[in-house]
Amino acid sequence: MWTAELQQQTREFFENMNGAFMKHFGDSRFGLCVLIDGKYVISDREKSGDVWEYDLVDDMIEDGWAID
Repeated sequence: MWTAELQQQTREFFENMNGAFMKHFGDSRFGLCVLIDGKYVISDREKSGDVWEYDLVDDMIEDGWAID
């Protein structure tokens, strides 16, 4: 469920970790996020092969991503 608590947990998680399984709220996509060269890069875990890049954790959250 997309909650303020989950959004905060996502922020706190990435303070100490460089990667996580992610879920996109709104269309139920799943991804794997890793920190590469200072950017948060999410690769689709399904078959689409889509990739999203974010400069900040808050940018990911604003786009609907959170830790799974």
